[in-house]
Amino acid sequence: MIDWTKPIETTDGRKVTVLMLNAVHEGYQHAKPLAVVKIEGDHRDKLGRYSTYLMDGTSWAAEGTVLQIRNVLVKREGWVNIYHVHETEAAAIQCRSQHEGVVTRFVRWEE
Repeated sequence: MIDWTKPIETTDGRKVTVLMLNAVHEGYQHAKPLAVVKIEGDHRDKLGRYSTYLMDGTSWAAEGTVLQIRNVLVKREGWVNIYHVHETEAAAIQCRSQHEGVVTRFVRWEE
């Protein structure tokens, strides 16, 4: 699922610019809303191309011409304090106010 409010790229790393959301093809009575985008070119395709995708990120193009898109993965890092390991979510929620840390760790993740 694509989050259209965040940066988008093709799976090979090309920038995708959203031109229009919730577009509808005239003459298609049961057509789903589309996103119209411009995909930056590469060394073979200098000008790039325009393409349409369903709002869930599925391509509207014919098979074989499809460029898959995704949200740009943002790398993040930070420190996490682990206070206590609980056997259930309810037990963990009940003990949120305790401040006796068990361990501190540095973590990296992608969103």
